[in-house]
Amino acid sequence: MIVNADELKLFRTIYETESLSEAAARLQLSLPKASRQLASLRKTFGDKLFVRCDHRMCPTLRARSLLPKVDALLSGFEALECPGVFSVEQLRHVFRIAGLDNALLSYFGPVLDALGRHAPGVRLNFHSISSNFYADLHQGRIDLAVYATQESFPTFRRLAICEDAYVYVARGTSELARRVLSGQVLTEREVRARQSVQIALPKASADDCGLIPVIESLDASGQALPVLSAPYFVTVPLLLGAEDTTCIPFQTAHALCRTTDLCILGRSKKSSVFTPSFIWSDRVDGDPAHQWLRSFLFSEMRQHLGDLRAVPILRN
Repeated sequence: MIVNADELKLFRTIYETESLSEAAARLQLSLPKASRQLASLRKTFGDKLFVRCDHRMCPTLRARSLLPKVDALLSGFEALECPGVFSVEQLRHVFRIAGLDNALLSYFGPVLDALGRHAPGVRLNFHSISSNFYADLHQGRIDLAVYATQESFPTFRRLAICEDAYVYVARGTSELARRVLSGQVLTEREVRARQSVQIALPKASADDCGLIPVIESLDASGQALPVLSAPYFVTVPLLLGAEDTTCIPFQTAHALCRTTDLCILGRSKKSSVFTPSFIWSDRVDGDPAHQWLRSFLFSEMRQHLGDLRAVPILRN
């Protein structure tokens, strides 16, 4: 039996992407060449390996049994090709990262200068996170996800970045902000009475943390409700009127306070603490470049995060 590394790479990439054309594009192969390599693999192993179902290339039982052996062989090839000592200065790689817009502002924005200095060949490609981000991680469509969840699965790893909770904010020139800056502790009732906009995000799972549900109908009790619900953390505070308030994650508010006229008013006694985390697949856990990026981002981000314990608790 004769099989080469290029064919094995195609096998693994088709397995991950469930698409011959996508696998060819990722490996920078022409579709005819990828088709020839797949035909060679099928002949070598005496099996179709992948069959079409629901517009996907689904692995056969034979392909499923081969995957661990192919991974082991490719790891050996990659070890031969890689230098003995990992060098971040020589690293040239684009990492695909998924998260919500507040993760981009709160965690990645403050570390970009340091990343450029330490790893000039590294680029980050930030994607909006999908409800299927675990599948995206497993199949290699993204390298790292940033999300607040307590879900845990056997083939994935998670590293908590910080503690976070929803806090109320207002413009720094508002009456409520002036009272907070003078040392007063506000009541939640008066802060909520001025809430004009709020975050409204669909949940990716039943275990999602810190997400406020969409307002689908008016409250018949006459309770004041925000005029606007929007899915973008970063833009919501920018929509505030002179005396309006809204509720956003503390780390997002902390980042916005450095660049905009925003003031943190406090947080509710009932607000739950959640933990935004890095999430990645076991498939990349041992990769030196991926290990370096996770370690670097975690260390740098921690230097810019706010201390949730410093936020005043609103009175009832």
